[in-house]
Amino acid sequence: MAEKNTALPVTPKDQVRIPGYLRISKIAAYVLYAWTIFGVILLGTRIFLLAFSANATTPFVEFIYRTSADYLAPFREIFPPKTLGETGYFDVAALFAIFMYLLFMWGASALIHYIQRKIDDDTANQEERYRLLAEHQAPRASSTPRKSSRAVQQ
Repeated sequence: MAEKNTALPVTPKDQVRIPGYLRISKIAAYVLYAWTIFGVILLGTRIFLLAFSANATTPFVEFIYRTSADYLAPFREIFPPKTLGETGYFDVAALFAIFMYLLFMWGASALIHYIQRKIDDDTANQEERYRLLAEHQAPRASSTPRKSSRAVQQ
């Protein structure tokens, strides 16, 4: 019994390969973007907890202060904190850090869009090449020697 070929025809989209450097670049840009979002959330939470004098001995508050300290390190001591009420204070350096990280995140977003545009352009170029190659090969595959009309009449 002969096997029936049930494979779908190969289309140019199936043959397109995205270059590895573009894949890696896009992944790296997304990692930077996620890292920045995480830092902005931590710094925003830190500002809120410091403003309302959260108990620094609780595990959650301790985690936020410890983790956000790494994001705040480059901006520490730029601006002095402002006291709020009797025990709380407003961390101006953390607010400045949020602003700077949001600018960085904007740059990472632009990088992601640039890489995606390069991937789309490369994919379109490959699809066009495959389409032209298929068009070029199609007439040759279907051409069979034809008898001239004179040979048929004789």
